[in-house]
Amino acid sequence: MSLQDRLKPVLKIIKIATLWGSGGFFIAYNIRQTYQSINSIVNTKVLDSEKKQTAEYIYIDDPAYSVTLQMEQDRESRQSIGLVRIWKSLKHSLAWRLLWLCRHGNREQRNIAIEQLAAFKHNKSWDCFKLAQALDKNTAVLLARTRGADLRYFLPPPIHVRRAALTTELLSFKLRDIIVAAQSVNPHSCIQHFLSKYFANVQEQAMEADSIPTKPDRINERDLCLLCLDALHHHISLFHTKEYKDDTSVKTVINLGLLPKLAELMLRNRNDVDLDMAVLRIFTVLSVHCDLLTDFFQNGLIGELSRLLRSKDVRLSSSAAVCLANLSGEHCYRPGLYLLHPIYRTTTPPACDTLLVHGLRGGVFVTWRQRDRKCAEPLGIIDVTVSDIDCDPCHEKNVEKNKYLDPDLQQVMEDLIELEDEALLAEIDVVLHDLPTDAKRETMGAYEYTANKKRLALIQEDQDHCNYTFCWPKDWLPKDCDNLRIMGVNYWSTLSEWLERCPLQTADIAMRAADLASVLIDAGVGKKDTPVVWLAHSMGGLIAKQVLIESAQSTDTEFRNLSSNTRAVFFYSTPHKGSSLATMPRAAAAVLWPSGDVRQLQVNSPVLLELHNTFIKFADMFGWETISFAESVPTLVTAFKVPIHFVESVSADLGRGVFYQLPLDHLSICKPATRQSILYTTVLEVIQKVTAKDIELKYSSPFVQYLVGLFWWLPRSKAKQVTVTLDETQSNDGLRWFEQILLEAFTDGFTD
Repeated sequence: MSLQDRLKPVLKIIKIATLWGSGGFFIAYNIRQTYQSINSIVNTKVLDSEKKQTAEYIYIDDPAYSVTLQMEQDRESRQSIGLVRIWKSLKHSLAWRLLWLCRHGNREQRNIAIEQLAAFKHNKSWDCFKLAQALDKNTAVLLARTRGADLRYFLPPPIHVRRAALTTELLSFKLRDIIVAAQSVNPHSCIQHFLSKYFANVQEQAMEADSIPTKPDRINERDLCLLCLDALHHHISLFHTKEYKDDTSVKTVINLGLLPKLAELMLRNRNDVDLDMAVLRIFTVLSVHCDLLTDFFQNGLIGELSRLLRSKDVRLSSSAAVCLANLSGEHCYRPGLYLLHPIYRTTTPPACDTLLVHGLRGGVFVTWRQRDRKCAEPLGIIDVTVSDIDCDPCHEKNVEKNKYLDPDLQQVMEDLIELEDEALLAEIDVVLHDLPTDAKRETMGAYEYTANKKRLALIQEDQDHCNYTFCWPKDWLPKDCDNLRIMGVNYWSTLSEWLERCPLQTADIAMRAADLASVLIDAGVGKKDTPVVWLAHSMGGLIAKQVLIESAQSTDTEFRNLSSNTRAVFFYSTPHKGSSLATMPRAAAAVLWPSGDVRQLQVNSPVLLELHNTFIKFADMFGWETISFAESVPTLVTAFKVPIHFVESVSADLGRGVFYQLPLDHLSICKPATRQSILYTTVLEVIQKVTAKDIELKYSSPFVQYLVGLFWWLPRSKAKQVTVTLDETQSNDGLRWFEQILLEAFTDGFTD
């Protein structure tokens, strides 16, 4: 064997060892380099600092360093984009500063902070959730009443309530247990009748812990819950007291956990209008007690009320507004009084209080709706029929403008068309809706229209036909008058004794007036010299007269202010001297069996005549303006369409003030077709006159007028100076000054 053959295995071993050694060296070298690179980026010793008991600080006692650091910060700040820096400052600190003001500031500062919090838009979800965790109950309820507040600012119901809402457990029996407990505290025949009617097949004996009671077969779970809510509302409203400590029924249902069960019910039936309305009726009674604000807040109901406040349904929005106003402690609207406008929180005092009082079988959300487009359906004995408002749909005319036409030329063409319309209408008599057939004691020139006013009236009338409203005072009056507070009064009434009724709800005009007077005083009606205007339909006018008479005769200052601050009363078919419905023939009375509400409206009743004469005396004494409207068309009653003239024009005429007779029936006499109707224009003219006179009296002093002018001159001059300065400022320092002004304006003087 040659030497070369002997060395081959050795060379092979050396080659393999060299290859593996170089590879290992290369890998080790790269690992070492990577480790060094990581150490140069991340300081691994920072974890050891958490184990230290005392913090270590570096103190630099050199004045030059502070100056150098401030110059460096100013340089970086000048190089940054101004709007971005402002946005970051607002995003990270403004909300929390405003929240601090809501808790610790004075009343004016809290109002500004609440408005600014509600004005925040396009927020991130985590920002809203973080703010919701920090909100206290008082700030939350004020924010819920503020227009534009993000619903994510309010915490949802607790987790156990949300989990319970996902189960199939029957809530009707939980509500039944609460009703039984309230019945044991304050027994009432209506509740006993309800329990025996709908829960008769439920075994009251002791059952196993895991057993589920059987539900009544003839009704589903949702409808049974609605009936339970109605029964519960009926019970707590009957035994409702002013002080929470004395309200045993409310205390009982709250201690049994009514609020979390109602929150669970609302989560199970999302966007169910009937169920939301039934829950809100209970809330309007409970919210009178401000002591329950903590319970509402902890059960996530503040956010639910804020959601319902934005509903397009006037019943939901007005009821939610009442609940939030009561819980905030700023107002006290007792059961039966609904806040129609403003539903959102405002710091401006009302210039006028407008009160709506309905008649027999009416209601806030039925009586004061716009005239139905189809009014041929009869009045029902059990329920007031609401006609189909879509029977005559309004198709809006979509006229496309020429996009390529010059804007100035387009404006010229529109002005020419307007002039042509006015020239045509100048020679034509325009007949609008609801013109009276007879008038007494009327001012001259009430129906004189200029050509321009005719054109605007026709346009407005066409718009009102296309936009139906279920409460014309709420939707129309705020458009033409500022700072109005509009409230509607609800009370129970019936036409026939054939209907089921509660024995505790029977009341005459005097008792209803006494209850209404206390409700209005608690709501602050007539305080601070705020003028009051009444709108009353049918028997509601008699109740309003009784309230004003008792107020005028009272020695209590708050009660007497109600009559002294009343400026006008509108009567829509009010039977001042009685109604023929109460004096029907014996055969018809035997069939209808008129209720006590109807029987007290006998024609020429001594009680009504005494009420009428006394009211006239005080109306002359206090200078109340009175306007009366009378019907001239009979109203169709029941499905047989029996025509009945409820109030004759002789009885509807107060004998004082303006009187109009219109070709309308008893239901339509308080429902204007459009804003051009005399039923609306007379109300608008009176309110505008009342508010204008009130402002004139407040600022009649020349010295006060000088102060008001000086007050407006200061901001105008300041704004002018700011504009001039901005025009002259082109440098970077000027931009910094403008940014500082914006920051101070949004943060109320706070600095970072």
